[in-house]
Formats: sequence, structure tokens, C-alpha cells
Amino acid sequence: MRIFRKCTLLVVILAVMLCGCAFGGEKRIGKDAALQIALTDADLTRDQVTDIDVDLEQNFRSASYEISFECGRVEYEYEVDAYSGVILYSKED
Repeated sequence: MRIFRKCTLLVVILAVMLCGCAFGGEKRIGKDAALQIALTDADLTRDQVTDIDVDLEQNFRSASYEISFECGRVEYEYEVDAYSGVILYSKED
């Protein structure tokens, strides 16, 4: 039983270390900053848009914000890297 506990602890420690390496210890930019990046790219202000939705999506290797909003009849979709703020995807319908 002691060996099982030690192995489990070792696995947990390794997992935490790997996660730290994968994300480089960087801090996320935050939902408001990601939204502002998308709005600036669309040349819009927060007052001009409706139906704002900002969701953080994470996986083993990366994290990004999926952002959507509307201005009039136009829908905007963005994906912004949660650490660098780089726009990974944008679409306007």
C-alpha cells in the first residue's frame, strides 16, 4: 500500500511539473483583455456590440479565449491566445 501511495504522489508531482512546463509559467491575459483585442481588430467599441460571449478553452498544450459578439446584423468570432494575446482565428458573418 505504501508503494502505491508513493507512486501516486510521484505521478501527481510529475503531472504538475509538466503542466508548468507546457504553459511556461506565464499568466493568462484575462477575458477583458482578450475581448478588447478582438474589438480593436474589428474596429469596434464595447458600446457598439451586443451578445458578447468570452469563454476560456484549455487543453494540454495551450489555452485560448473563444470570443463572439454582434454588431447590427454582423456576427464576429475570434480565438485569441490566452497567454500572448495573438489572434489565432477571426471570422465575420
